[in-house]
Amino acid sequence: MIRTALKFLQNELDSYIVSRENDAAYSIGNVVALQSIAFPDGKINLDDTMHITMMLVSLEEELLLNKRPYFTVLNDQEKIRLNPPVEINLSILFVANNTHYETALRDLSHVISFFQSHVVFQGNTYPGLNDEVTDPAKKPWQTIEKLVLNIRNLTLEQQNNLWGMLGPKYLPSIVYSVRMLTVFDPNALS
Repeated sequence: MIRTALKFLQNELDSYIVSRENDAAYSIGNVVALQSIAFPDGKINLDDTMHITMMLVSLEEELLLNKRPYFTVLNDQEKIRLNPPVEINLSILFVANNTHYETALRDLSHVISFFQSHVVFQGNTYPGLNDEVTDPAKKPWQTIEKLVLNIRNLTLEQQNNLWGMLGPKYLPSIVYSVRMLTVFDPNALS
């Protein structure tokens, strides 16, 4: 489900930037990379041919008051009580990587304008939302109903900590919070 959400956002943002730029340097599949910006050994993992790199930087549980157990009906008389679904929020870092600083700033502006004009993604308006799910009928827990994006404001100290953890020096970037992915395993019945 996390992969499904991130691949969907990557593809949508990639298409948006290509359509906005209308330039040979911006082609589908060569604008937005979904990858870590650092290898496990600490070396930098930024592709100079890509304009934007996006990576997951944190997961948080959405704590809902009065979360109730989830009930499911087995037959006409019997109900089974399951744990409620887990609601999670993702924090995604978008980094503009370009040797020309002005171009990096323009690329970052495209990210912001895309998410300003596309705050909510739902399956009925974005049929590609669950394209990464190989078989939704057999793997319903991988499907996404809705994604809601908001800028996550980081203080200078939080940005310093984030970039210190990642390794490279600061690059033009922004963090978005993606709410709420519902994680629920219907196979808990068996």
